[in-house]
Amino acid sequence: MDAKLTFSTTVTYGDVDRNEVLSLPGLFKLLQEGAIRHANQFDAGTRTKETRGESWVLNRIAVAVARHPRYEDALRVETWSSGIRGFRGYREFRVFCGDAPVASGSSLWLYVNLKNKALVRVPADILEVFPRGDGDGGIFEPELERLALPPPGADAAAVPVSVRYSDVDANNHVNNTAYFDFLQTALARAGFPTLVQSVRARFAKEIPPDAEQVTVRLEKQPGGGVPFSVEGGGEVFAQGLALL
Repeated sequence: MDAKLTFSTTVTYGDVDRNEVLSLPGLFKLLQEGAIRHANQFDAGTRTKETRGESWVLNRIAVAVARHPRYEDALRVETWSSGIRGFRGYREFRVFCGDAPVASGSSLWLYVNLKNKALVRVPADILEVFPRGDGDGGIFEPELERLALPPPGADAAAVPVSVRYSDVDANNHVNNTAYFDFLQTALARAGFPTLVQSVRARFAKEIPPDAEQVTVRLEKQPGGGVPFSVEGGGEVFAQGLALL
């Protein structure tokens, strides 16, 4: 088992959007799959739900898209842990089509007790075996924890988006990849471009499994920046910045 996990895949037709390129949620599904596969090699991923009643939850992520892959493009996904401190885990991602970079990203995950939703330190036996790798590209976003992600302004467009059965995962909350489906859906409905060049997001609160709808607020700024938030019932579930 290596410090870096690499797997190959192909862009499926079900994951391309109206522009005939890999959709935003399709990209984030690949990153999530890599993170889970790698953590499971060390019994520190989805298996900890059954064995310990604990799990990793995504707190922050920053991803830049160098090129939008098309249907049947062959991709190589690379991911590695850049460190674990207390209850925080840091993970890097790189995606390639041949030798050409497609996407780069940094992420911060929090280790939680699923019963009481409390943050807990990563157990010592996991720390002993879980590798830390530097990969070949270093840290994509070293300032991830300190990124300022201001909310959209009062005049932002507000787009309602339905929550579907398939958006809820085995942790009984709306999966993080669904947030990017909400974002891309809202961009299209608000008349904004949907080809996202980069996105930075902070997840603040779980969307419960019985939620029927969320509201995505978007504010287009000069230069193509779009502050956004995902809200519902008076709660802010996530907010971030997309660059179009």
